Amino acid sequence: PAAAAVGGAAATRGLASGRPSASAAPCPSRVPSPRARGRSGGISTTTPRSRAAMIEYVTRGEWYDGEIRRFVRIDNENPPRKRGVLFAGSSIFREWRELRDFPADVEPLGADVLNRAFGGSTTRDQLEVMEQIVFPHDPKVLVYYCGSNDVNAGVPPRVIRDNFLEWCARAFRRCPSARRILFVSIMRAPQKAPVWDELDEANALIREACGEEGGGRSGPRHGSGLKLVDFVDVNPLLYDKSTGEPLTRLYRDDGLHFHPGSYDRFAPAIVDAARRALDECGDSRGEGTGVGEGDAAEAPWDP
Repeated sequence: PAAAAVGGAAATRGLASGRPSASAAPCPSRVPSPRARGRSGGISTTTPRSRAAMIEYVTRGEWYDGEIRRFVRIDNENPPRKRGVLFAGSSIFREWRELRDFPADVEPLGADVLNRAFGGSTTRDQLEVMEQIVFPHDPKVLVYYCGSNDVNAGVPPRVIRDNFLEWCARAFRRCPSARRILFVSIMRAPQKAPVWDELDEANALIREACGEEGGGRSGPRHGSGLKLVDFVDVNPLLYDKSTGEPLTRLYRDDGLHFHPGSYDRFAPAIVDAARRALDECGDSRGEGTGVGEGDAAEAPWDP
């Protein structure tokens, strides 16, 4: 696809964006317990290896500066292993890390897992910080949840689609090990009822781009060879099958964010999709075509 037209103003993202408070205490640099490892978003089945270069982040005057600096500090002090699974996105994934025992939830993957989601982020924000939270980790499988805040801010569905595809293109160009990207459907939360039509359109455009041909998992995906993008639709799990209405009991008072226990409803489906992706790509380092191949080449991450 053509380079994305990134859009959306930070000031109009909606009141319930899930952004962390500016006064929130920073995560500890060294985390002794599994639950603490969940809060920092990283688990490892092996001893971390040293990284040749430090990750750098220059404060930009953006609302997310503190969160990205925190990730950079954690990853420079305890460099995670590469070629694992990276979760990226907004508050739904951030709260999965912060409110749940994330390491226990993703244990079935049997791989090194990082969660670098930050609440309130849009698809444009995700593009802006790939140099810090994606490229250095060279993940094999990437799991993406973002677009919810874009919809609230009035970003057109096609721009949401294009931003995600640009994110995929950059990930495949700059992460030599990347073999699969999973897009988790934007969730039809009750709070978003006024913009469900736009939300559904964004999901439909991304599903189409991923090569979905109706129901179940994607058939031929965007890209070819070993580098593929899949659409993971969790919305059916959030609805009452008999009435077609959202299961409001899953949500907190804001009608947007989930009670911690509600993740049991859909998190296993995401983990299962990531496990299948890992099984399919195995340890292969084949030369699949990848999204965006043919564009001007960019070097793998090595600042």
